Amino acid sequence: MRGAALAALALPLLAGCIATKQDIRDLQLGMATQQARQDSMVAVLIARTEAMLDSLSDQNVRLRGDVANRLVSIDRQLVQIQELSGQNQAQLGELRRQVDVAAEEARRASAAAQRADANDREEDEAADPQELFDAALAALRRGSVATARGGFEEFLRAAPEHRLAPDAQYNIGQSYEQGRDVPAAITAYERVLSEYATSGRAPAALLRIGRLELGRGNRTQARTRLNQVVQRFPRSPEAAEARTELQRLGTR
Repeated sequence: MRGAALAALALPLLAGCIATKQDIRDLQLGMATQQARQDSMVAVLIARTEAMLDSLSDQNVRLRGDVANRLVSIDRQLVQIQELSGQNQAQLGELRRQVDVAAEEARRASAAAQRADANDREEDEAADPQELFDAALAALRRGSVATARGGFEEFLRAAPEHRLAPDAQYNIGQSYEQGRDVPAAITAYERVLSEYATSGRAPAALLRIGRLELGRGNRTQARTRLNQVVQRFPRSPEAAEARTELQRLGTR
């Protein structure tokens, strides 16, 4: 392309057959002007590309959706400069490499930002554990045992280490008990003992197991459980109730 430009500048000279010193000076001036224009465009492109790469490498910069458009614009400028000049090919090639690297960084950063935004939305949409527990407890109190049980189970999945986790598991036992599913209720209460043995709900769960066993005629199992309440939690309110139950059975 540069040869074509030179030929265009030299055409008037050839037409006149004789080149004066002024003609030569005009030709040299035209060549210098063209080269200066090309060098200026390359310098501007370098500055803009480096600024873009710096912004991409800065971890505190929040990438926006127009990054891809900026890369496309820079790439078009590279093409324009290459069409204007056969010079600086190595430099232009390096710029193209930088643009490719920047584009890949932008794609990865944009994907990461999208994942982070999605996670933020999921966290925002997730129910607050306390609200979930309260809703399940309200359902239990109005007799909607299946709804309540589902709420407490979801609570335990979402917040297994929450301070109300023992209460949630105990209330699952309550929901089965209200639904007259004694085996499932006992299993749920047993889980309170196995997973939350030091919680305040443990003696209550053990007392409920003893009473349920007594209710279905398993007096031996009932005595065992009631005695465990007294032995393991002697100062608890449930221990006093267990002693009363044992007195009714005629043995401690």
